[in-house]
Amino acid sequence: MGGVAGMGGGGPTAGSCTPARPHDKGAKTVTLQSGGVSRSYILHVPPAYDGTKPLPLVFDIHGYTSFASEQLARSKWDKMADKEGFVLIAPDGVNKSWNAGNCCGGNKQDDVTFFRDMVKKSTAELCIDSKRVYVSGHSNGGAMTYRLACEAADIFAAVAPVCGGMFMAVSNCNPSRPIPVMGIRATGDTTVTIGSADDDVDEWLANDKCESSPVTTSGVCKTYTSCSAGIQVVDCRPPGNHGFFYASNNEFL
Repeated sequence: MGGVAGMGGGGPTAGSCTPARPHDKGAKTVTLQSGGVSRSYILHVPPAYDGTKPLPLVFDIHGYTSFASEQLARSKWDKMADKEGFVLIAPDGVNKSWNAGNCCGGNKQDDVTFFRDMVKKSTAELCIDSKRVYVSGHSNGGAMTYRLACEAADIFAAVAPVCGGMFMAVSNCNPSRPIPVMGIRATGDTTVTIGSADDDVDEWLANDKCESSPVTTSGVCKTYTSCSAGIQVVDCRPPGNHGFFYASNNEFL
């Protein structure tokens, strides 16, 4: 994302992991106890991982009624992880939903703590750059992404919610620091309609103490380049519907 990367996390970025932290490549399901409940996620380790060079960590969060493996089939983030060289986590929500505010599914679990626990476990067991931990999610997962930006900016360097709205996530957002946000809302989305996108942008311009200008435009994205601590807020509005990014969707991309 644009802006100053590596502002989240706990402590300076290490040049290498000593001793090395070896780990099998590829994908596997991991379970952990979080909030007294057994939770699971798919951990994908790319071929570039050697246990000594700290790699970024990216979370890809599914939407309501979906699940981790389906999200990866749709987003292809695992393929991108192999190409770009980062560790990927696709977590599973309780009852196929996330406790991200007023949507969806009635999940009352402490999902913010679950993400903190996943970051803690992953950074302890793998060679991860704790200053480059990122999160993106779709729909209810996008709302969860916004909630993490509001409540866990200390561990995430930047967030990119897709087809999710702040109105779904939190009513009072007070991030612990300015955090880069790339909000992506499809113009033809009839599930999370584009009408609330301006409110989301205004919220983050205020949270990150951004000036309304200068703004740079590239394709379907506008970037607010003058924000606190040198970070940026990006507003992207591609054509398409709620599932515009699905690999099987021929409407866009």
